[in-house]
Amino acid sequence: MMDKLYEKMNIPAECEVGNTIFKKLFYENSNMSTSDKNIFTNDIEKIVWRYSFKEENLNINPYKTEDLDYEEIAVIEVLLSDDKKYRKIAEIIQKSIPYPLILVFVKGDNILLNAASKRVNKVDVSKNTVEDYIYSSWINVLSLKENEEEFLESLNIRNFSFANMYKFYCSFVEKIEIFNASVITGGFDNLKNKDIEQVNALNNEVESLNNDIKRLRLELKKEEQFNKRVDINIKIKRIEAKRNELIEKLKA
Repeated sequence: MMDKLYEKMNIPAECEVGNTIFKKLFYENSNMSTSDKNIFTNDIEKIVWRYSFKEENLNINPYKTEDLDYEEIAVIEVLLSDDKKYRKIAEIIQKSIPYPLILVFVKGDNILLNAASKRVNKVDVSKNTVEDYIYSSWINVLSLKENEEEFLESLNIRNFSFANMYKFYCSFVEKIEIFNASVITGGFDNLKNKDIEQVNALNNEVESLNNDIKRLRLELKKEEQFNKRVDINIKIKRIEAKRNELIEKLKA
C-alpha cells in the first residue's frame, strides 16, 4: 500500500535505509512525560527510517548557516494503531531528531505527510528549534480524489529543486501547502504556478473563516432567543460569502 507513495516519489535505491527505530530511543533521548510515553506505547505500532537524502546518494549540496542545518533529510514512516494523537506524535519525533524530517503517517489505507521548519538552537547546537509544523490532510491511497492523485504525482523528487538540501526540503513543503489549498478549491494542478505566499495567505484566511463559522454554529446551537439566533445566522451568512470570495480567488 505504501509502495504507491514511494513509487510516485521516484526515490533512488541508494537512498533506502529500512531500519526500525525503536521507541526506547525516544524515551531515553527526550524529556517525555508519562502521557507522551503512553501515546507512543498505545498509538504507535512501528517507526521505520525508510530513506535518507544526502550529498552522497542524491548529489545535492548540503546547506549550513548560522541558523540552518540541512545536511541530511530523513523519511520516517510511522505506523499508527490509533490516529487521534498524530500531531502530538509528530511534535515529539520532530523535536527529538535534530535534522530535517519528512514524516509519513500510516493508518490502514490512509496516509498523512508532515514536515517541520527547524533552526539551529543557539544555546545547544546539537539540537534544533522547531518553529513550524505543516500537515497534509489524510489521504486514502486506495480511493484517490483528483487533487490527491495530482499531489502524489507532484512528489516526484527528481522535479524538486536540487540547488541545495534546504531548497530540496522547501520543494516538499510547498507541495503540501499547495495540496492543502487544493482541498478547498478541488484542483491541485491549477495552483502549482501561483505564488506560494499568496496561496498560503488565502488558504490561511479561508481556514480562519472556517473556524469562525464553526464557533458561531456552536453558539447557534446553544442560543434560545429567536432574535439572537437570527443575528448569528446573518453573521454566518456574511462570513460564508467572504470565504467563498477567497476560494474563488484561489481558483482563479
